[in-house]
Formats: sequence, C-alpha cells, structure tokens
Amino acid sequence: MTWRFSILGPLAVFEDQRSLPLGAPKQRAVLATLLLERGRAVSRDALIDAVWGQSPPASAAGALQVYVHGLRQVLGPQRIETLGTSYRLALDEDELDAARFDTLLEQARRALAAHDALAATRDASTALGLWRGPALADLPRDMPVAALAATLEERRLEAIELRNDAELALGRHDGLAAELPALVAAHPFRERLREQQIVALYRSGRQDEALAAYRAARRVFVEELGIEPGPRLRELEAAILRQDAELAPRPASADAAPPIALPAPPTPLIGRDAELTEAETLFAGEQARLVTLTGPGGVGKTRLAMAIAERIAPGFADGVVWVDLAPVRDPALLAQTLADALGLDEHPQGAREAVAAHLSARSMLVVLDNFEQLSAAAADVAALLTAARGLRLLVTSRSALGVRAENELLIPPLALPAVTDSLERVAASEAVRLFVARARAADRGFALDAELAPVVAGICRRLDGLPLAIELAAARLRGIGPRELGGALESRLATLIGGPVDLPSRQRTLRATLDWSHDALTEPERRAFAWLGVFAGSGSRDAIVAVCGPESREPLGALVAASLVRRLDGGAEERLGMLETIREYALERLGARGETDEARERHARQFLALAEHGRDMILTGRAGQEIYAALDRDHDNLRAALDWAADAGALELEVRLACALRQFWLVRGHIAEGRRFFERAVENTEGRERRLRAEALMHGGPFAHRQGALDQARAWWEEALTLLRELGDDAGVARCAGELGAVAYSAGDLERAAAASNESAAAFAALGDDMRVAIVEANLGEIELARGNLDAATRHCEQAVAIQRSLEDHDQLATTLHGLARVRVRAGRDAEARELMRESLQLAGEIGYREVIAELLADVARLALAEGRPDRAAMLAAAARATRLEIGVRLGDEHAEAAELHRQLREQLGAEALAAIERQAGEGGLGAAVQEALRALE
Repeated sequence: MTWRFSILGPLAVFEDQRSLPLGAPKQRAVLATLLLERGRAVSRDALIDAVWGQSPPASAAGALQVYVHGLRQVLGPQRIETLGTSYRLALDEDELDAARFDTLLEQARRALAAHDALAATRDASTALGLWRGPALADLPRDMPVAALAATLEERRLEAIELRNDAELALGRHDGLAAELPALVAAHPFRERLREQQIVALYRSGRQDEALAAYRAARRVFVEELGIEPGPRLRELEAAILRQDAELAPRPASADAAPPIALPAPPTPLIGRDAELTEAETLFAGEQARLVTLTGPGGVGKTRLAMAIAERIAPGFADGVVWVDLAPVRDPALLAQTLADALGLDEHPQGAREAVAAHLSARSMLVVLDNFEQLSAAAADVAALLTAARGLRLLVTSRSALGVRAENELLIPPLALPAVTDSLERVAASEAVRLFVARARAADRGFALDAELAPVVAGICRRLDGLPLAIELAAARLRGIGPRELGGALESRLATLIGGPVDLPSRQRTLRATLDWSHDALTEPERRAFAWLGVFAGSGSRDAIVAVCGPESREPLGALVAASLVRRLDGGAEERLGMLETIREYALERLGARGETDEARERHARQFLALAEHGRDMILTGRAGQEIYAALDRDHDNLRAALDWAADAGALELEVRLACALRQFWLVRGHIAEGRRFFERAVENTEGRERRLRAEALMHGGPFAHRQGALDQARAWWEEALTLLRELGDDAGVARCAGELGAVAYSAGDLERAAAASNESAAAFAALGDDMRVAIVEANLGEIELARGNLDAATRHCEQAVAIQRSLEDHDQLATTLHGLARVRVRAGRDAEARELMRESLQLAGEIGYREVIAELLADVARLALAEGRPDRAAMLAAAARATRLEIGVRLGDEHAEAAELHRQLREQLGAEALAAIERQAGEGGLGAAVQEALRALE
C-alpha cells in the first residue's frame, strides 16, 4: 500500500492513487499543521492556535478531538499518535511531497554547483512538477495555518530561480526570455528574477529590451519601495552598457535542447495530480526503467502519458519520442514501427538491431501508446531495455506487459463527489471539473450552480468517473439540458455516441471503446465477462466461480489483466468488480448470448444461501461483526437478487431472501429500504400460498412499526397471526402476539401491551425458545418502566440479560442492557446505569446497530447536560438525531424527548453556538460521536 501526502497545492492524501476524503476545512487544517511539522509532536494548544487563532471558541478542545478522530478514521488509528497533550503524525519522508521537493531542490543545487546544468534542470523541474497549485490552496486564507503556505511558496520561487540559472547555463535564453515577463509581473520585487530576465533578453540579442527591463525594475524599486536596486542589478546594467564578454550568449550544445516529439494535446489535462506525482517519483526517485499505465478503455491513459512525458522530458538529454501503436496489429512490426518513429531510414542489419544500436548510447524517453494488442512483443521490449541503459519506457496498455523491469501504474477513474457534498466540493472533484470544462466547450452559457451541482455529480457518478464517458456525455449538452442528459444516461451505451471526429473511431462511442477490448478476448473469457455482469458492485472470487461455473476461474485472471475487471479491497477475501459502464456492456453481451435468465437465477440462489447462512448465525447468537460485514459487502448483490426474483415471479425465492435479511436490515439501519422490499413481497403474495404470505407479513411488520406506521404494522401482524394459527405454527403465533404487544406499547396501551407480551412469553417458554423468551422479557421490562413499576421492570430486564449472556446473543443484549440502564437511571443508580450504557454502546458499536446507538447517544447527551456539559450534550444529541433521520426511525416518545433536549440546549448555549457544535458533529460522523459518548461514560 502506497501513501502520498500533498501540501504543495490543495491539501490531499492518496492511498494507492485513491484520493481520500479529508473532511471540513478545520479538520483539513489540523492535518495540514501536523504535516508541516513533518513527524514532530504538536501540542493541542498549538493545533488550536493554528486552526482558530488567538480567540478560539469554548468548544475548540472538544472539536479538536473530533477532528483528530475523523482523521484517524480516514488515515487509520496508528497514523496519529497521542503523546501526552500532543499529537504526532507518523510519516515517512518520501510520503510527503514537500519532503521530496526539498530533496530534489538540494540535488539541483549540488548539480549546478558542480557545473552539471542538465542534471540541475532535471531535478529542479521534477521538484516543481510536484506542485499542484498554490500551497494549501483549499484552506481559508484567514485561518492561521494557511499563512504558513507563504514559506512553501518562497521555496517554490527558489526552485524556479535555480532552474532558470541552469537553463541560462545550458544556453536556453530564448525560452526564458518568453517565460520570465509573467513571473516578474507576479513577483515584481524579486531581484533575482529581474536579473535573469535582463540576462535572457541580452543573450537573445535584445539589448535595448534588456536595458528597458532594468529601467522598469529601478522604477518599481524607487517608486514603490523607496530604495535603489541592489548592487547585482546595478552592475548588470553597467555590464550590458560595456557589452561585457561574460554576458555573451552561451551556445547551446546538442544536449542542451533535446528533441521532444510529443503530440500536442487538444485539451488541458484536468485532475490526475496523484498519478502524475506517482509517475514522476517512479522515474526520478526510484529510477524505474519501464512504467506501464494500465486501466480500462476510456480512463485517459493516453492523455495522462502525454502529461507525464512533457513533465519529465527535461531529464532526458536526447529527448522524447512518441510511438502510436494503435494501427499496428502484428507484434513482429514493433521494431519497424520504432525505427520509423526514431527516424532510422536505413537499417540493413535489421530494424530490431538498428533500434537497439541507436538507443544504446542515448538518454531518451520512448512512449509506447496502445500496446495491448502487441502483448506478444513484450519480450522484445525487455530486450531493448537490456541493450540501452539510458532508455526509459512509458507504456499505455489495458494490461501489463509482465516483464521484470515493469512498474505497473493502474489508472483509476477520476475522483467522484459524494452524494452529500456541498457545491464547493462538487465543483472541486476531478470528474465534475472535466464535465464542466467540456460542457462549456459545448455550451458557452453553461455554469455550475447549487441547483445543478447534484445533477452533474449524479451524471459523473453514473459514468463511473471515466473521462471518455464524461467527455461524450458533456458533448451532448449541445442538444439537451443537464437534467435531460441525466435521464438519458439510464442507457449509457446508447447515449454516449458522437465523439469528436478527430478522435480514433474506437473512441467516438463508449460501445466502440468496449468492443475494442471485448474483441480481443477468447471465447471462455467472453463468457465469463458476460456472466460477471449479473454481479452488482463486486463479488468474491468464490461466489463468482459458484455462479459462473468452475470453467470461469482461469478467464477471471485474463479479464483483470485486460482492465475489464478490477480487484477490490475486500479485507480477508479477494473481490472482483466492474465499473457500471462496463457492467452494462457485459449485460448486453449476456443477453446476446441468451443466457440472462440462467445467470440471474444462479446469482440469486447463491446470495439466498449467503443471506440464510447469515440469518442462521444471528439466530443462534453466533453472529459477530464478520457476519454483518459479509452481508454489507454483498448488499448490492442481495438487492439485485431480490429485484430479479420479484420481476421473474420467483415468489418463494423473493420471500425467503427478504425474511433472511430482516435482522441484518434492522441492525444496520436499512429501515425504509426493508419496508419497501417487504411491501412489495406482501403485495406479490396476495391470494398466494399461505405460508409465504404469513412469513412476509410477520417479518415485514417491524419495519412499518419502527417508522411509526402502527396501523399497517398491526394489520400485518394480525393477518399473519390468523394465517399462522390456521397453519398450526405455534412459534409464529407466539411471535406475532409479542409483536402486537410492542405495537400496543407504542400506541400507549400498556394494559394490552402487557397482556400480549405475557401471552407470548408463556408460549415461547413452552416451546423452549429461550432467545425469544428473553426478547419478550426485555419488552415487558420497558412496559413496566412506563408503568412506573421499577422492581418489576428490573426483574424482567435482568432475567432477559441473564438469558442473552448465556446465549451470547449480543444483538439483543445491546438493546436489553440499554433498557436496564434506563431503569437504573429512573431509580437514581447513575453509576450502574453508566456502566450498563457503556457495555451496551460497545456491543452496539461492534455490530453497527445504528438504532440502538442513536438511542444511547441521546441518553448520554441527557446525562452530559445534567453534569453541566451542554457542549458535549449538543454534539451527542445532534449525532443521535442525524442517525435516526438517516435510518428512517420515527417513534413518538423518542422524538418528544429529543425535542425537549434540543430546547434545553438552545436555552443554555444559544442558537448560534448550538448550530456551530451541531455542524462540527456532522463533520465528525457517527464514529466520533460514539467515542465521545464512551469518554463521557468513563
């Protein structure tokens, strides 16, 4: 795993080339301060000063903890160490771009001092290439830490001046004379830049302009600073007037101006900062000889290769050559194509030998674009590297070459905005920046505003961040508006057509680009590719082989190598997935093969087995975090299986799958979604087999109940009760009785609630179902608490806790411990209540039981308010409210309690301060709130 931290531009962190979300400005400011210290410890007071200045708010210390926790969630808990009252960011020197910049700049200084101007130019240019814009450009300018960017900017100017000196030493004065006016205008008081401008003009034969540049410099210094220019500038004027021989133009050697034969890119490169930096580091710092840019068609490998080659070109004394291999199909023609690109007209000894001889004594970069159809020539490439020590190769291909010297750089799609991002964050994302640039080319009146931002973000997400797809989509704005375009993209392959005529034909439609890759596959690879289309998001290798058949195992590797399938991080298991645009194409191919129904049914049955295994583990109390995590990873596949079953009329499969997912949905907070799936299942079972309908009604009731739809929940459970009595299902009857007791409790009918729950508890006891007995006992504890019978409430809850501990039923134990804690609070036994809440919160946090977490956060908030910590209470209450809204829980008493708590907080803190704390809580996320609640319970 490779990490890159960047402060030479907008603050950024890249993990294996993936840009990580760094949170709100203040959280980014904390990270920037730690990075600027380069692994040294920073006190909490210093961090507060850097973020808030000399007048921090009272909540600054708590907010700092939230920001540090948020960064640990992104970077990993080991990255930020706590040392007493200080924090330290664990950092390797080569992980920070500013550290690499300093190293390269020092190398350039030493090279220039040793009169190696070419090496100085190369190192200084590489150092400057690490910059992605003004240092820390994304931090508000009024934030104290942002002021430290000036020090970094000074270092950049030093590098520019050093590079200019090296360029002058190489005789490249003509180019400098054209570049320096803009630099001088941006930094009018830097004497060294003015000296370099004057020298470049003089050596270019423009003596009058050189003297005019001196006079302009003197005027600026006298009129604006009230001082004369320094002695070096004054001596330079005198040297020009006497035409000093030391100022004479220095002839450029053949090495000083190497040929650079690169295609002129038709449009600017947008984004790709991380990939540019990674490639530069490989060539410069790690001395890589062969770097291969791999990735699916349309990801922008060719355009990125142009940018990389242009940026590193100064480091090659004999220049850069670009070789377009797209028209070449025969691997035997690689040598001749190279010879033509190098201008080797005659080579009687053979093209391969001529190319090797030509390159053997040269320092040159050769770019081989579109190598994928010449994979059989990879050995020839390796032989060429052996013959030419000064040769460096940059290759673009949809698959790696597989030779020893190769450094593969997988090019991902462009970074996408999150669904909830603000206008500023949407506008800053790479994918949206590309869309906006191309949209303006198609429609000069196009402007991204708050109303269009979610539309454009949705388009880019639907296109997977693929540059080619985004460019084709933006071009459609000549005829339709953004909203219409978003709707049309339901069929990406039919919409994304009509690319510019100067593109290769294979890139004028997205389908043509994918055809180019698909046509190169063998028949077993084509079948595996088509069948993989039924997997939504991704799938484990074992699941894929189970669905696609054992014959797919070997072709999967070829599909990964061809960049049609991606390896994804699945923790302990290997997972494979497709971009959605590629998946749509795969499904088209599956349909053309006439195998869609077979593939989808096998997929649905595979994930039914996964869901029922997870349910069995949960029901036996053996479900830990790993079971829920496994269901999380395949939630998209489970949804797809449910949708297919419903559409195909596979009623038994649909009901079994929904029922198997019931507890997973409840724990993970998919309340609204679970309700939709069960409402469809209930509708589909109308008038059908009684067993299936009873199961759908019984298992679907909790979702309506938790959303406050008490009438619907009651009607479903009453109908299920009738059906289950007819079927003689005593366990189902007991379960529905208990659920009806829960509805009565929510409706405020405590007598009916108690009667139904006691009936249910007796029935489960007779059946020997201790797990269900414990659930109903916990419910009876809640009922007795509401009645004010604390002894009875204690007895029921303690009995439930004892059973659940013996069964190791952690899901239900988390809920019951919280209920017992509420009883302890009512009894005035706060110390015991806090310990129970702490255990409950730890259990709920381990399995991600979001509803229970939200309830606990609200209760801990009330404790914090009673202890005189309204700031902590406000943070926890905000997190509880946000979580309830997100999962769709709507129960009357809890909302009334939350409203009263919010009123008290507003009264104590004031509306403005309360709003500020709530914003900070939103930035920190649920994990930060859980940690804060655990600290409050210590």
